[in-house]
Amino acid sequence: MIDKRLFQLVEKKSLILLILFRVLSLGLMIGLWLVFAQQLTSYLNGESIHWLMLVGTVLVVLIGKAILTKLAEKQIYQASAELRLSMRRAVMEKAFRLGNNEGQLPASTLTQLAVDGIEQLEIYYSRFLPQLFYCLIASLMIFGSLVGFAWQPAIVLLICMPLIPVVIMMVMKIAKRILSGYWSDYTNLGSKFHENLSGLSILKAYDQDKYKQEEIVSDAERFRKATMSLLSMQLNSITIMDIISYSGAALGIGMSLIMFTNGTISMTGMLMFLLLSAEFFIPMRQLGSLFHVAMNGISACSKLFAYLELPEQVYGAKKLEKPLEKIEVRDLTFTYEKGESEALHEVSASFNKGSFSAIVGKSGSGKSTFVRVLLNQLPGYQGGIIWNDVSLSDLSGEAIRKQAVLVDNHGYLYAESIQENLLIGNPQASETELWNVLEQVSLADFVRKLPGQLNELLEENGSNLSGGQRQRLLLARALLREAELYVFDEITSGVDLESEKIILAVLQKLAQEKIVLFISHRLYNVLAADQVLVFEAGNLVEVANPEQLQQESSYFKNYFSEEEALLKGGA
Repeated sequence: MIDKRLFQLVEKKSLILLILFRVLSLGLMIGLWLVFAQQLTSYLNGESIHWLMLVGTVLVVLIGKAILTKLAEKQIYQASAELRLSMRRAVMEKAFRLGNNEGQLPASTLTQLAVDGIEQLEIYYSRFLPQLFYCLIASLMIFGSLVGFAWQPAIVLLICMPLIPVVIMMVMKIAKRILSGYWSDYTNLGSKFHENLSGLSILKAYDQDKYKQEEIVSDAERFRKATMSLLSMQLNSITIMDIISYSGAALGIGMSLIMFTNGTISMTGMLMFLLLSAEFFIPMRQLGSLFHVAMNGISACSKLFAYLELPEQVYGAKKLEKPLEKIEVRDLTFTYEKGESEALHEVSASFNKGSFSAIVGKSGSGKSTFVRVLLNQLPGYQGGIIWNDVSLSDLSGEAIRKQAVLVDNHGYLYAESIQENLLIGNPQASETELWNVLEQVSLADFVRKLPGQLNELLEENGSNLSGGQRQRLLLARALLREAELYVFDEITSGVDLESEKIILAVLQKLAQEKIVLFISHRLYNVLAADQVLVFEAGNLVEVANPEQLQQESSYFKNYFSEEEALLKGGA
Protein backbone atom coordinates (compact mmCIF):
# COMPACT_ATOMS: atom_id res chain seq x y z
CA MET A 1 0.00 0.00 0.00
CA ILE A 2 2.83 2.40 0.87
CA ASP A 3 6.08 2.37 -1.08
CA LYS A 4 8.85 3.71 1.16
CA ARG A 5 10.94 4.55 -1.91
CA LEU A 6 8.60 7.49 -2.56
CA PHE A 7 9.79 9.22 0.59
CA GLN A 8 13.41 8.90 -0.52
CA LEU A 9 12.63 11.13 -3.52
CA VAL A 10 10.21 13.57 -1.89
CA GLU A 11 10.29 15.59 1.33
CA LYS A 12 7.68 14.41 3.86
CA LYS A 13 7.15 17.90 5.30
CA SER A 14 4.18 18.84 3.07
CA LEU A 15 2.49 15.51 3.74
CA ILE A 16 2.91 15.86 7.52
CA LEU A 17 1.62 19.45 7.51
CA LEU A 18 -1.39 18.43 5.41
CA ILE A 19 -2.34 15.71 7.89
CA LEU A 20 -1.73 18.09 10.83
CA PHE A 21 -4.03 20.78 9.39
CA ARG A 22 -6.80 18.23 8.82
CA VAL A 23 -6.43 16.87 12.36
CA LEU A 24 -6.59 20.39 13.81
CA SER A 25 -9.70 21.09 11.71
CA LEU A 26 -11.34 17.95 13.10
CA GLY A 27 -10.35 19.01 16.62
CA LEU A 28 -12.15 22.33 16.10
CA MET A 29 -15.28 20.51 14.92
CA ILE A 30 -15.26 18.20 17.95
CA GLY A 31 -14.88 21.25 20.19
CA LEU A 32 -17.80 22.98 18.43
CA TRP A 33 -20.09 19.96 18.83
CA LEU A 34 -19.13 19.65 22.48
CA VAL A 35 -20.01 23.31 23.21
CA PHE A 36 -23.21 22.96 21.18
CA ALA A 37 -24.22 19.79 23.08
CA GLN A 38 -23.51 21.42 26.45
CA GLN A 39 -25.52 24.55 25.61
CA LEU A 40 -28.42 22.50 24.19
CA THR A 41 -28.42 20.41 27.37
CA SER A 42 -28.55 23.58 29.45
CA TYR A 43 -31.47 24.89 27.38
CA LEU A 44 -33.43 21.60 27.64
CA ASN A 45 -32.83 21.54 31.41
CA GLY A 46 -34.29 25.05 31.68
CA GLU A 47 -30.98 26.78 32.22
CA SER A 48 -29.78 29.87 30.35
CA ILE A 49 -27.64 29.57 27.22
CA HIS A 50 -24.21 31.22 27.19
CA TRP A 51 -24.71 32.98 23.87
CA LEU A 52 -21.33 34.67 24.00
CA MET A 53 -19.55 31.32 24.38
CA LEU A 54 -21.70 29.67 21.70
CA VAL A 55 -21.37 32.45 19.13
CA GLY A 56 -17.69 32.95 19.94
CA THR A 57 -17.01 29.23 19.51
CA VAL A 58 -18.87 29.15 16.18
CA LEU A 59 -16.90 32.14 14.88
CA VAL A 60 -13.55 30.73 16.05
CA VAL A 61 -14.32 27.35 14.47
CA LEU A 62 -15.52 28.84 11.17
CA ILE A 63 -12.50 31.14 10.87
CA GLY A 64 -10.12 28.41 12.05
CA LYS A 65 -11.53 25.84 9.59
CA ALA A 66 -11.36 28.34 6.72
CA ILE A 67 -7.70 29.06 7.48
CA LEU A 68 -6.83 25.38 7.99
CA THR A 69 -8.67 24.37 4.79
CA LYS A 70 -6.74 27.00 2.84
CA LEU A 71 -3.46 25.83 4.37
CA ALA A 72 -4.35 22.19 3.65
CA GLU A 73 -5.09 22.99 -0.01
CA LYS A 74 -1.76 24.77 -0.24
CA GLN A 75 0.01 21.69 1.15
CA ILE A 76 -1.84 19.44 -1.32
CA TYR A 77 -0.54 21.62 -4.15
CA GLN A 78 2.93 21.68 -2.58
CA ALA A 79 3.04 17.91 -2.11
CA SER A 80 1.81 17.36 -5.68
CA ALA A 81 4.34 19.79 -7.14
CA GLU A 82 7.24 18.31 -5.15
CA LEU A 83 6.40 14.76 -6.20
CA ARG A 84 5.80 15.71 -9.83
CA LEU A 85 9.08 17.60 -10.12
CA SER A 86 11.11 15.00 -8.20
CA MET A 87 9.77 12.03 -10.17
CA ARG A 88 10.06 13.72 -13.56
CA ARG A 89 13.58 14.83 -12.75
CA ALA A 90 14.44 11.27 -11.67
CA VAL A 91 12.91 9.79 -14.85
CA MET A 92 14.68 12.31 -17.12
CA GLU A 93 18.03 11.80 -15.39
CA LYS A 94 17.57 8.03 -15.68
CA ALA A 95 16.71 8.36 -19.37
CA PHE A 96 19.85 10.43 -19.96
CA ARG A 97 22.01 7.95 -18.04
CA LEU A 98 20.59 4.99 -19.96
CA GLY A 99 20.82 6.78 -23.31
CA ASN A 100 20.35 4.25 -26.11
CA ASN A 101 21.50 1.35 -23.97
CA GLU A 102 19.66 -1.93 -23.83
CA GLY A 103 16.72 -1.69 -21.43
CA GLN A 104 15.73 1.83 -22.46
CA LEU A 105 11.97 2.04 -22.97
CA PRO A 106 10.40 3.02 -26.30
CA ALA A 107 9.75 6.77 -26.57
CA SER A 108 5.95 6.40 -26.42
CA THR A 109 6.06 4.18 -23.31
CA LEU A 110 8.54 6.46 -21.58
CA THR A 111 6.36 9.49 -22.38
CA GLN A 112 3.26 7.82 -20.93
CA LEU A 113 5.19 6.80 -17.83
CA ALA A 114 6.63 10.29 -17.31
CA VAL A 115 3.30 12.05 -17.91
CA ASP A 116 0.27 9.86 -17.13
CA GLY A 117 2.13 7.58 -14.73
CA ILE A 118 3.37 10.47 -12.62
CA GLU A 119 -0.08 12.14 -12.73
CA GLN A 120 -1.60 8.96 -11.26
CA LEU A 121 1.16 8.73 -8.68
CA GLU A 122 0.70 12.41 -7.80
CA ILE A 123 -3.00 11.89 -6.97
CA TYR A 124 -2.15 8.79 -4.94
CA TYR A 125 0.56 10.65 -3.01
CA SER A 126 -1.30 13.93 -2.37
CA ARG A 127 -4.82 12.50 -1.85
CA PHE A 128 -4.80 8.85 -0.84
CA LEU A 129 -1.77 8.69 1.48
CA PRO A 130 -2.77 11.76 3.57
CA GLN A 131 -6.31 10.37 3.85
CA LEU A 132 -4.93 6.99 4.96
CA PHE A 133 -2.99 8.49 7.88
CA TYR A 134 -5.70 11.03 8.67
CA CYS A 135 -8.49 8.45 8.94
CA LEU A 136 -6.49 6.43 11.48
CA ILE A 137 -5.85 9.51 13.64
CA ALA A 138 -9.40 10.89 13.18
CA SER A 139 -11.04 7.63 14.23
CA LEU A 140 -8.96 7.51 17.41
CA MET A 141 -9.69 11.19 18.13
CA ILE A 142 -13.46 10.75 17.82
CA PHE A 143 -13.31 7.51 19.82
CA GLY A 144 -11.35 9.32 22.54
CA SER A 145 -13.91 12.14 22.66
CA LEU A 146 -16.83 9.68 23.01
CA VAL A 147 -15.45 6.92 25.23
CA GLY A 148 -15.52 9.24 28.27
CA PHE A 149 -19.30 9.57 28.02
CA ALA A 150 -20.07 5.86 27.47
CA TRP A 151 -17.57 3.20 26.56
CA GLN A 152 -20.05 0.58 25.26
CA PRO A 153 -21.34 2.45 22.14
CA ALA A 154 -17.86 3.87 21.57
CA ILE A 155 -16.46 0.32 21.44
CA VAL A 156 -19.23 -0.70 19.01
CA LEU A 157 -18.23 2.15 16.70
CA LEU A 158 -14.56 1.17 16.99
CA ILE A 159 -15.37 -2.46 16.14
CA CYS A 160 -17.47 -1.51 13.09
CA MET A 161 -14.84 0.88 11.74
CA PRO A 162 -12.29 -1.81 10.61
CA LEU A 163 -14.99 -3.47 8.49
CA ILE A 164 -14.49 -0.75 5.86
CA PRO A 165 -10.74 -1.52 5.39
CA VAL A 166 -11.67 -5.22 5.23
CA VAL A 167 -14.02 -4.44 2.34
CA ILE A 168 -11.30 -2.34 0.71
CA MET A 169 -8.78 -5.19 0.98
CA MET A 170 -11.27 -7.71 -0.44
CA VAL A 171 -12.02 -5.42 -3.38
CA MET A 172 -8.30 -4.78 -3.93
CA LYS A 173 -7.61 -8.53 -4.12
CA ILE A 174 -10.26 -8.87 -6.83
CA ALA A 175 -9.08 -5.68 -8.53
CA LYS A 176 -5.50 -6.95 -8.70
CA ARG A 177 -6.61 -9.57 -11.21
CA ILE A 178 -7.95 -6.79 -13.43
CA LEU A 179 -5.06 -4.44 -12.73
CA SER A 180 -2.32 -7.06 -13.17
CA GLY A 181 -1.93 -6.08 -16.81
CA TYR A 182 -3.95 -2.85 -16.71
CA TRP A 183 -1.05 -0.40 -16.90
CA SER A 184 0.86 -2.58 -19.36
CA ASP A 185 -2.23 -2.70 -21.60
CA TYR A 186 -2.47 1.08 -21.37
CA THR A 187 1.17 1.69 -22.32
CA ASN A 188 1.01 -0.96 -25.08
CA LEU A 189 -2.09 0.72 -26.50
CA GLY A 190 -0.29 4.06 -26.51
CA SER A 191 2.79 2.52 -28.14
CA LYS A 192 0.69 0.92 -30.88
CA PHE A 193 -1.14 4.18 -31.54
CA HIS A 194 2.15 6.10 -31.75
CA GLU A 195 3.67 3.45 -34.02
CA ASN A 196 0.65 3.33 -36.35
CA LEU A 197 0.47 7.11 -36.53
CA SER A 198 4.20 7.36 -37.34
CA GLY A 199 3.91 4.76 -40.09
CA LEU A 200 0.52 5.80 -41.43
CA SER A 201 1.84 6.63 -44.90
CA ILE A 202 3.48 3.18 -45.14
CA LEU A 203 0.28 1.45 -43.97
CA LYS A 204 -1.72 3.30 -46.62
CA ALA A 205 0.85 2.53 -49.31
CA TYR A 206 0.53 -1.21 -48.57
CA ASP A 207 -3.24 -1.02 -47.99
CA GLN A 208 -2.88 -2.19 -44.38
CA ASP A 209 -4.41 0.86 -42.67
CA LYS A 210 -7.86 -0.75 -42.27
CA TYR A 211 -6.36 -3.87 -40.67
CA LYS A 212 -4.34 -1.76 -38.21
CA GLN A 213 -7.41 0.36 -37.50
CA GLU A 214 -9.44 -2.73 -36.58
CA GLU A 215 -6.57 -4.00 -34.44
CA ILE A 216 -6.23 -0.80 -32.39
CA VAL A 217 -10.03 -0.44 -32.05
CA SER A 218 -10.15 -3.99 -30.66
CA ASP A 219 -7.34 -3.22 -28.18
CA ALA A 220 -9.01 0.04 -27.14
CA GLU A 221 -12.34 -1.73 -26.59
CA ARG A 222 -10.68 -4.39 -24.44
CA PHE A 223 -9.01 -1.67 -22.35
CA ARG A 224 -12.35 0.20 -22.05
CA LYS A 225 -14.06 -2.94 -20.73
CA ALA A 226 -11.29 -3.45 -18.16
CA THR A 227 -11.70 0.17 -17.02
CA MET A 228 -15.49 -0.17 -16.78
CA SER A 229 -15.13 -3.41 -14.78
CA LEU A 230 -12.84 -1.64 -12.37
CA LEU A 231 -15.18 1.34 -11.98
CA SER A 232 -18.18 -0.96 -11.54
CA MET A 233 -16.33 -2.79 -8.79
CA GLN A 234 -15.54 0.52 -7.14
CA LEU A 235 -19.20 1.60 -7.18
CA ASN A 236 -20.26 -1.72 -5.64
CA SER A 237 -17.62 -1.40 -2.93
CA ILE A 238 -18.79 2.16 -2.17
CA THR A 239 -22.34 0.85 -1.70
CA ILE A 240 -21.11 -1.80 0.75
CA MET A 241 -19.05 0.79 2.64
CA ASP A 242 -22.10 3.07 2.88
CA ILE A 243 -24.14 0.24 4.37
CA ILE A 244 -21.41 -0.44 6.95
CA SER A 245 -21.05 3.28 7.76
CA TYR A 246 -24.76 3.92 8.24
CA SER A 247 -25.30 0.66 10.11
CA GLY A 248 -22.40 1.39 12.47
CA ALA A 249 -23.62 4.95 13.06
CA ALA A 250 -27.17 3.68 13.69
CA LEU A 251 -25.88 1.13 16.22
CA GLY A 252 -23.88 3.76 18.08
CA ILE A 253 -26.76 6.24 18.12
CA GLY A 254 -29.28 3.54 19.08
CA MET A 255 -27.18 2.33 22.00
CA SER A 256 -26.62 5.88 23.25
CA LEU A 257 -30.39 6.59 23.13
CA ILE A 258 -31.19 3.39 25.04
CA MET A 259 -28.52 4.23 27.63
CA PHE A 260 -29.92 7.78 27.95
CA THR A 261 -33.44 6.48 28.58
CA ASN A 262 -31.97 4.12 31.19
CA GLY A 263 -30.16 7.04 32.78
CA THR A 264 -26.66 5.58 32.28
CA ILE A 265 -25.46 8.41 30.03
CA SER A 266 -25.89 12.17 30.27
CA MET A 267 -27.81 14.22 27.73
CA THR A 268 -24.55 15.86 26.64
CA GLY A 269 -23.04 12.43 26.01
CA MET A 270 -26.12 11.28 24.10
CA LEU A 271 -26.02 14.41 21.92
CA MET A 272 -22.29 13.90 21.26
CA PHE A 273 -23.03 10.38 20.01
CA LEU A 274 -25.83 11.75 17.81
CA LEU A 275 -23.51 14.36 16.31
CA LEU A 276 -20.28 12.34 16.01
CA SER A 277 -21.37 8.76 15.20
CA ALA A 278 -21.74 9.53 11.49
CA GLU A 279 -18.56 11.63 11.56
CA PHE A 280 -16.74 8.60 12.96
CA PHE A 281 -17.02 6.70 9.65
CA ILE A 282 -16.62 9.57 7.19
CA PRO A 283 -12.76 9.57 7.01
CA MET A 284 -12.60 5.80 6.41
CA ARG A 285 -15.50 6.01 3.94
CA GLN A 286 -13.60 8.71 2.00
CA LEU A 287 -10.53 6.48 2.03
CA GLY A 288 -12.55 3.65 0.51
CA SER A 289 -13.80 5.88 -2.30
CA LEU A 290 -10.17 6.60 -3.21
CA PHE A 291 -9.17 2.95 -3.66
CA HIS A 292 -9.35 3.24 -7.48
CA VAL A 293 -6.87 6.13 -7.27
CA ALA A 294 -4.75 4.03 -4.92
CA MET A 295 -4.65 1.02 -7.26
CA ASN A 296 -3.73 3.15 -10.27
CA GLY A 297 -1.13 4.98 -8.19
CA ILE A 298 0.40 1.76 -6.84
CA SER A 299 0.53 0.29 -10.36
CA ALA A 300 2.16 3.45 -11.73
CA CYS A 301 4.54 3.56 -8.76
CA SER A 302 5.76 0.01 -9.37
CA LYS A 303 6.30 0.75 -13.08
CA LEU A 304 8.15 3.99 -12.36
CA PHE A 305 10.48 2.44 -9.81
CA ALA A 306 11.04 -0.60 -12.03
CA TYR A 307 12.30 1.86 -14.66
CA LEU A 308 14.35 3.90 -12.18
CA GLU A 309 16.03 0.71 -10.93
CA LEU A 310 17.03 -0.57 -14.38
CA PRO A 311 20.75 -1.49 -14.39
CA GLU A 312 22.96 1.23 -15.78
CA GLN A 313 26.25 1.11 -17.60
CA VAL A 314 29.09 0.90 -15.08
CA TYR A 315 31.99 3.25 -15.74
CA GLY A 316 35.42 3.51 -14.23
CA ALA A 317 37.01 6.60 -12.72
CA LYS A 318 40.07 7.16 -14.88
CA LYS A 319 40.66 9.95 -17.40
CA LEU A 320 42.92 10.08 -20.42
CA GLU A 321 46.11 12.01 -19.71
CA LYS A 322 46.24 13.27 -23.31
CA PRO A 323 43.83 13.41 -26.28
CA LEU A 324 42.84 10.07 -27.78
CA GLU A 325 45.35 8.94 -30.41
CA LYS A 326 44.88 5.19 -30.73
CA ILE A 327 42.26 2.50 -30.07
CA GLU A 328 43.17 -1.17 -29.82
CA VAL A 329 40.48 -3.87 -29.93
CA ARG A 330 41.58 -7.35 -28.88
CA ASP A 331 39.45 -10.50 -29.22
CA LEU A 332 36.20 -8.61 -28.62
CA THR A 333 33.20 -10.87 -28.03
CA PHE A 334 29.70 -9.70 -27.16
CA THR A 335 26.30 -11.34 -26.62
CA TYR A 336 23.07 -9.42 -26.03
CA GLU A 337 21.35 -12.11 -23.95
CA LYS A 338 22.60 -15.30 -22.34
CA GLY A 339 21.91 -18.27 -24.54
CA GLU A 340 21.75 -16.20 -27.72
CA SER A 341 24.29 -16.44 -30.51
CA GLU A 342 27.24 -14.07 -30.30
CA ALA A 343 26.67 -10.65 -31.87
CA LEU A 344 30.46 -10.21 -32.07
CA HIS A 345 33.05 -12.98 -32.05
CA GLU A 346 36.74 -12.40 -31.27
CA VAL A 347 37.02 -9.14 -33.21
CA SER A 348 40.45 -7.49 -33.25
CA ALA A 349 41.24 -4.15 -34.89
CA SER A 350 43.13 -0.90 -34.37
CA PHE A 351 42.34 2.73 -35.18
CA ASN A 352 44.82 5.59 -35.19
CA LYS A 353 44.55 9.35 -35.13
CA GLY A 354 44.46 10.79 -38.65
CA SER A 355 42.76 7.72 -40.12
CA PHE A 356 39.47 7.11 -41.91
CA SER A 357 38.11 3.63 -41.18
CA ALA A 358 35.00 2.33 -42.92
CA ILE A 359 32.87 -0.50 -41.54
CA VAL A 360 30.72 -2.46 -44.00
CA GLY A 361 28.58 -5.56 -43.99
CA LYS A 362 25.02 -6.70 -44.47
CA SER A 363 22.26 -5.82 -42.00
CA GLY A 364 22.69 -7.74 -38.75
CA SER A 365 26.37 -8.44 -39.34
CA GLY A 366 27.43 -6.61 -36.15
CA LYS A 367 28.55 -3.20 -37.45
CA SER A 368 26.47 -1.00 -35.14
CA THR A 369 26.99 -3.36 -32.22
CA PHE A 370 30.74 -3.08 -32.68
CA VAL A 371 30.82 0.73 -32.52
CA ARG A 372 28.40 0.84 -29.58
CA VAL A 373 30.62 -1.54 -27.63
CA LEU A 374 33.59 0.58 -28.69
CA LEU A 375 31.87 3.60 -27.05
CA ASN A 376 31.02 1.58 -23.93
CA GLN A 377 27.28 1.84 -24.60
CA LEU A 378 26.76 -1.91 -24.30
CA PRO A 379 28.00 -3.54 -21.08
CA GLY A 380 29.13 -7.11 -20.63
CA TYR A 381 31.63 -7.50 -23.45
CA GLN A 382 34.61 -9.86 -23.29
CA GLY A 383 38.06 -9.05 -24.57
CA GLY A 384 40.02 -5.83 -24.48
CA ILE A 385 39.36 -2.29 -25.72
CA ILE A 386 42.26 0.08 -25.07
CA TRP A 387 42.04 3.85 -25.53
CA ASN A 388 45.63 5.11 -25.66
CA ASP A 389 46.99 3.01 -22.79
CA VAL A 390 43.82 2.85 -20.65
CA SER A 391 41.24 0.07 -20.70
CA LEU A 392 37.81 1.32 -21.78
CA SER A 393 36.21 -0.27 -18.72
CA ASP A 394 38.41 1.89 -16.47
CA LEU A 395 37.44 5.19 -18.11
CA SER A 396 34.78 7.44 -16.61
CA GLY A 397 31.63 8.23 -18.57
CA GLU A 398 32.65 11.89 -18.71
CA ALA A 399 36.04 11.00 -20.19
CA ILE A 400 34.40 8.89 -22.91
CA ARG A 401 31.82 11.55 -23.78
CA LYS A 402 34.53 14.21 -23.93
CA GLN A 403 36.61 12.21 -26.41
CA ALA A 404 33.93 10.59 -28.60
CA VAL A 405 30.86 11.58 -30.63
CA LEU A 406 28.32 9.28 -32.28
CA VAL A 407 26.24 10.63 -35.17
CA ASP A 408 23.59 8.43 -36.77
CA ASN A 409 20.43 8.86 -38.83
CA HIS A 410 18.36 8.93 -35.63
CA GLY A 411 19.87 12.21 -34.42
CA TYR A 412 17.30 14.71 -33.18
CA LEU A 413 16.78 18.39 -33.96
CA TYR A 414 14.70 20.31 -31.43
CA ALA A 415 11.91 22.75 -32.26
CA GLU A 416 14.22 25.65 -31.44
CA SER A 417 16.38 28.01 -33.49
CA ILE A 418 19.26 26.76 -35.66
CA GLN A 419 21.66 28.48 -33.26
CA GLU A 420 20.22 26.75 -30.19
CA ASN A 421 20.42 23.36 -31.90
CA LEU A 422 24.06 23.96 -32.84
CA LEU A 423 25.00 25.18 -29.36
CA ILE A 424 24.07 21.76 -27.95
CA GLY A 425 27.36 20.61 -29.48
CA ASN A 426 29.32 23.39 -27.77
CA PRO A 427 27.45 25.89 -25.54
CA GLN A 428 30.49 28.23 -25.55
CA ALA A 429 30.74 28.46 -29.35
CA SER A 430 30.75 31.99 -30.75
CA GLU A 431 28.58 33.13 -33.66
CA THR A 432 31.68 33.15 -35.87
CA GLU A 433 32.35 29.51 -35.01
CA LEU A 434 28.75 28.63 -35.84
CA TRP A 435 29.05 30.23 -39.29
CA ASN A 436 32.40 28.49 -39.85
CA VAL A 437 30.97 25.06 -39.11
CA LEU A 438 27.97 25.77 -41.36
CA GLU A 439 30.46 26.68 -44.12
CA GLN A 440 32.16 23.30 -43.63
CA VAL A 441 28.91 21.44 -44.28
CA SER A 442 27.83 23.86 -47.08
CA LEU A 443 24.80 25.16 -45.21
CA ALA A 444 25.96 28.75 -44.61
CA ASP A 445 24.47 30.13 -47.85
CA PHE A 446 21.17 28.37 -47.18
CA VAL A 447 20.97 29.74 -43.61
CA ARG A 448 21.87 33.30 -44.71
CA LYS A 449 18.87 33.29 -47.06
CA LEU A 450 16.48 32.42 -44.24
CA PRO A 451 14.53 35.35 -42.71
CA GLY A 452 15.88 34.67 -39.23
CA GLN A 453 19.26 33.25 -40.31
CA LEU A 454 20.74 31.58 -37.20
CA ASN A 455 17.60 32.51 -35.24
CA GLU A 456 15.32 30.77 -37.74
CA LEU A 457 13.08 28.32 -35.86
CA LEU A 458 13.12 24.68 -36.85
CA GLU A 459 10.06 22.49 -36.68
CA GLU A 460 10.08 19.30 -34.62
CA ASN A 461 13.05 17.12 -35.60
CA GLY A 462 13.88 19.51 -38.44
CA SER A 463 10.82 18.56 -40.48
CA ASN A 464 11.03 21.87 -42.39
CA LEU A 465 14.47 20.84 -43.74
CA SER A 466 15.26 18.34 -46.46
CA GLY A 467 16.79 15.02 -45.43
CA GLY A 468 20.23 16.11 -46.62
CA GLN A 469 20.07 19.50 -44.89
CA ARG A 470 18.96 17.85 -41.67
CA GLN A 471 21.86 15.37 -41.70
CA ARG A 472 24.36 18.13 -42.49
CA LEU A 473 23.07 20.21 -39.59
CA LEU A 474 23.51 17.20 -37.29
CA LEU A 475 27.04 16.81 -38.65
CA ALA A 476 27.75 20.52 -38.00
CA ARG A 477 26.61 20.12 -34.39
CA ALA A 478 28.95 17.14 -33.96
CA LEU A 479 31.90 19.07 -35.43
CA LEU A 480 31.45 21.76 -32.76
CA ARG A 481 32.19 19.17 -30.07
CA GLU A 482 35.90 19.12 -30.90
CA ALA A 483 36.12 15.43 -29.98
CA GLU A 484 38.94 13.05 -30.95
CA LEU A 485 36.81 10.07 -32.05
CA TYR A 486 33.93 10.53 -34.49
CA VAL A 487 31.62 7.60 -35.24
CA PHE A 488 29.15 8.00 -38.12
CA ASP A 489 26.49 5.29 -38.36
CA GLU A 490 24.62 5.38 -41.69
CA ILE A 491 24.74 9.19 -41.72
CA THR A 492 24.35 9.24 -45.52
CA SER A 493 21.28 6.99 -45.46
CA GLY A 494 18.28 8.59 -47.14
CA VAL A 495 20.02 11.80 -48.27
CA ASP A 496 20.32 13.30 -51.74
CA LEU A 497 23.45 12.76 -53.83
CA GLU A 498 24.72 16.33 -53.35
CA SER A 499 24.45 16.13 -49.56
CA GLU A 500 26.07 12.70 -49.62
CA LYS A 501 29.12 14.09 -51.47
CA ILE A 502 29.36 17.05 -49.07
CA ILE A 503 29.17 14.79 -46.01
CA LEU A 504 31.81 12.40 -47.35
CA ALA A 505 34.13 15.32 -48.16
CA VAL A 506 33.75 16.64 -44.59
CA LEU A 507 34.51 13.19 -43.15
CA GLN A 508 37.64 12.82 -45.27
CA LYS A 509 38.91 16.22 -44.15
CA LEU A 510 38.04 15.48 -40.53
CA ALA A 511 39.94 12.18 -40.73
CA GLN A 512 43.20 14.05 -41.34
CA GLU A 513 43.25 15.10 -37.67
CA LYS A 514 40.82 12.78 -35.88
CA ILE A 515 39.89 9.11 -35.64
CA VAL A 516 36.89 8.65 -37.93
CA LEU A 517 34.76 5.48 -38.11
CA PHE A 518 32.13 5.38 -40.83
CA ILE A 519 29.44 2.69 -41.13
CA SER A 520 27.79 2.37 -44.52
CA HIS A 521 25.79 -0.11 -46.57
CA ARG A 522 26.93 1.61 -49.75
CA LEU A 523 30.35 0.31 -50.67
CA TYR A 524 31.06 3.11 -53.14
CA ASN A 525 31.00 5.49 -50.14
CA VAL A 526 34.00 3.79 -48.54
CA LEU A 527 36.44 3.88 -51.44
CA ALA A 528 38.26 6.87 -49.92
CA ALA A 529 38.81 5.12 -46.57
CA ASP A 530 42.27 4.22 -45.26
CA GLN A 531 41.01 0.82 -44.16
CA VAL A 532 37.76 -1.10 -44.56
CA LEU A 533 36.50 -3.56 -41.94
CA VAL A 534 34.15 -6.16 -43.42
CA PHE A 535 31.71 -7.81 -40.97
CA GLU A 536 29.71 -10.96 -41.54
CA ALA A 537 27.57 -12.71 -38.88
CA GLY A 538 29.42 -11.03 -36.01
CA ASN A 539 32.86 -11.85 -37.38
CA LEU A 540 35.42 -9.44 -38.77
CA VAL A 541 36.16 -11.38 -41.95
CA GLU A 542 38.47 -8.93 -43.73
CA VAL A 543 40.49 -5.79 -43.04
CA ALA A 544 42.38 -3.97 -45.80
CA ASN A 545 42.35 -0.81 -47.88
CA PRO A 546 39.61 -0.55 -50.56
CA GLU A 547 41.97 -1.23 -53.48
CA GLN A 548 43.21 -4.49 -51.96
CA LEU A 549 39.69 -5.64 -51.14
CA GLN A 550 38.47 -4.92 -54.66
CA GLN A 551 41.30 -7.00 -56.09
CA GLU A 552 41.63 -9.81 -53.53
CA SER A 553 38.36 -10.13 -51.60
CA SER A 554 35.70 -12.25 -53.28
CA TYR A 555 33.16 -11.20 -50.63
CA PHE A 556 33.83 -7.49 -51.08
CA LYS A 557 34.08 -7.85 -54.86
CA ASN A 558 30.73 -9.66 -55.13
CA TYR A 559 29.01 -7.22 -52.77
CA PHE A 560 30.44 -4.25 -54.70
CA SER A 561 29.41 -5.74 -58.07
CA GLU A 562 25.86 -6.30 -56.81
CA GLU A 563 25.67 -2.69 -55.66
CA GLU A 564 27.03 -1.33 -58.97
CA ALA A 565 24.49 -3.38 -60.90
CA LEU A 566 21.70 -2.14 -58.65
CA LEU A 567 22.76 1.49 -59.12
CA LYS A 568 22.99 1.12 -62.90
CA GLY A 569 19.61 -0.58 -62.93
CA GLY A 570 18.14 2.27 -60.87
CA ALA A 571 19.66 4.78 -63.29
